[in-house]
Amino acid sequence: MQKQNNIFLEYFRFSSLKYLTASLLPALIGTTLPFWLNPPNFEFKILEAILFLIGTLFGHLGFSFLYSGFTQKHSPKLKNKSLFINGIFSIIIFILIGLFLNSSLQLHPKVPEYIFTIYGITAIFVGVLYVVPPFSFHQRLYGEVVISVGLGMLPVLGAYLVQVGDITRTVYLASLPVVVSTGLWIWITELINKEDDKKKGHKTTVMYFNYKFSSRIITLFLSLLIYGSLLLAVFGRSSLNPLSLIASFSLIFALMIIQIIWKDYENIWVLKNAERYAFLIHLSICVVIILASLSSIFIM
Repeated sequence: MQKQNNIFLEYFRFSSLKYLTASLLPALIGTTLPFWLNPPNFEFKILEAILFLIGTLFGHLGFSFLYSGFTQKHSPKLKNKSLFINGIFSIIIFILIGLFLNSSLQLHPKVPEYIFTIYGITAIFVGVLYVVPPFSFHQRLYGEVVISVGLGMLPVLGAYLVQVGDITRTVYLASLPVVVSTGLWIWITELINKEDDKKKGHKTTVMYFNYKFSSRIITLFLSLLIYGSLLLAVFGRSSLNPLSLIASFSLIFALMIIQIIWKDYENIWVLKNAERYAFLIHLSICVVIILASLSSIFIM
């Protein structure tokens, strides 16, 4: 029994479940966004919404297992082969759910019939680009951009497409605060892991700048960009319900991050507090946007 528990914990560690909100919450945003944007002939599709969330879960698990398989050289309780098998199995389920959703998709007139196929191929390509050698963008310049778009934008677009049968520029704009808040979370994580990544031969974007510059200036820039993109999404094309501005309370966490990086940017243990604050910013923005979109039901 103890051995089974240990193996389960190993799977949990390699599945990146602690980062699951980074993909599931954006999918929920895309699912609820139509209630605010109210596109023509919109009717909520609960089965498709559930299936898309399940597909997102398996996509997340699949590429997380593959990532662990390619990067984890030694695991006393779990062999890399098991990680690859679980990763491929999860991605197959992800593809099968995608094929089912594609077969039942009701598109708007003049929308290309192959749009969801292109979306699915793009989602898989981004995962491969970030995880699989020889691409392995998790250890390269601009890998942060790849994963931020993959986690922050693609689930929003896909979930909206499933519900509405179309994607507009308004939806891209609505996803920007999520993309940038994901980027801040990833950036601080890479600041923490810089020395370990350096020993592994990685060349992440963090390493292309002076560590002080990476810690202070870019973190400050990303923090400001989050709230700038939130304002743009609300006032630019009314992509988000104005109630989404309630998420501005998370600026408290951003100020805490800035305080940490200005005083203790070289202290890894203190930076872990900044990482938690970055997670809270991402969580706050996503949850508020979801609730703000759902509130449109009662306003209407």
